[in-house]
Amino acid sequence: MRKTYYFEIDCVSAKGEDISEMVDLSREISYQTFFSHVNLNEVMEIFPFYERDSRLGLTLKNDWAVSYFKSWYRGRPCYFIVHSAIEYVFTKY
Repeated sequence: MRKTYYFEIDCVSAKGEDISEMVDLSREISYQTFFSHVNLNEVMEIFPFYERDSRLGLTLKNDWAVSYFKSWYRGRPCYFIVHSAIEYVFTKY
């Protein structure tokens, strides 16, 4: 499957009401589901301090402070990561 979702914005740079609506419409998903849609290289650019592990995937998977979600951002489907209370939004271009 081609990974078609790319980083668009984080909650610090977005309008609060757009993020609030996205969070309200979201459902939590697994690490595997998230990365079956989102481009790994995009995530690596945002979180360069996490490493790739050939057995485990990105070590971000093991961070208890990280959650993965599917939702809608400004009327478009999206996936997002919550890392230390900041939402990182990935959409299709």
